Amino acid sequence: MDPSYVPPVPGDVVKYLKHDSSFRKCHGKIRAFIAWRSGVPAGRIAAIINHSHNRYYGDRVGFFGFFDCENNLETSRALFAETEKFLKEESLTHIRGPYNPSVNDECGLLTDSFHLPSYIGMPWNPEYYEKLILDAGLISVRKLYAYLLSMAVPMPERVTRITQRITRQSGWILRSINMRKLKEELATIHRLYNVTLNRNWGFVPIALEDLLAAADGLKMAANPDIINFAEKDGESAGFSVCLPNLNELLAKTKKTPPGILRLLHLFWLIKTQRPKGCRLAILGVSPTYRDRGISAWLFHEQLARTKKHYETAELSWIEESNQEIIRNIEMMGGKKYRTYQIYEKMLS
Repeated sequence: MDPSYVPPVPGDVVKYLKHDSSFRKCHGKIRAFIAWRSGVPAGRIAAIINHSHNRYYGDRVGFFGFFDCENNLETSRALFAETEKFLKEESLTHIRGPYNPSVNDECGLLTDSFHLPSYIGMPWNPEYYEKLILDAGLISVRKLYAYLLSMAVPMPERVTRITQRITRQSGWILRSINMRKLKEELATIHRLYNVTLNRNWGFVPIALEDLLAAADGLKMAANPDIINFAEKDGESAGFSVCLPNLNELLAKTKKTPPGILRLLHLFWLIKTQRPKGCRLAILGVSPTYRDRGISAWLFHEQLARTKKHYETAELSWIEESNQEIIRNIEMMGGKKYRTYQIYEKMLS
């Protein structure tokens, strides 16, 4: 087992494959395939049909995800052959991935910095996976970046000035999520998510049921002080979601048998230990309030709260074409340290 590999939270993969999963109910189909060698699993892949994506873009794109394979071209070719056959039978014209199972979940293939474990909600894979995907005829169509930011870096004066200007205006407040009213708070996140992130490549509106299905995991791992809403005169204008890097604790459960024992071990670690890092996964401002410095203010306040609890923060993922956000991150002292890629090919 690679020392950088971190096992998922028990049940996190299989929940998507259940017939009553929120993805199946709200978005489409998932067909899973397993390759066997001498009676032992040698690889897996899932063919994914996301009707929400295809309706939104007027596409006929199929997806692949949950890819895991030995370093053997025969095995990977067999997996991709079955996936492509299924997608073509469903009258789809392209295959794109990896998505686990959508752009709103874990996605992308890691293509550098394999010696480092991933942060929560970000994929990790061995270096040879890219060779297997390229062999299947897919080509890279998008790069996603992860940035690392030390909490010891001082805030730039420019951002501090913007923050001071915003705070002098009446009506603006930043408040933390109220976990006792989680359903209502998730409804607010649902609305803001779909109006603030729709400029991202491959964006697909998230369903409220997707967020509600993630509520139990949020209750288990979240630090309410670093999930925040920006409000103007009581109206939600933006939000930021930062998550403790649960992968630091999951890495300590690798020697624990998978299943209920590993889950219990994880619960114990959550109660007794605190990760040193966190991941800023989402930061968005409603179109009504864009270009007023609100993003910089929200970023400033989010990091000020994060510094109280953590030593480092990963900011991910950032689309390669989002130069405005990249400039802001680099101005804050963030350093690009990981690249993920999305691959695609036309189905003949």
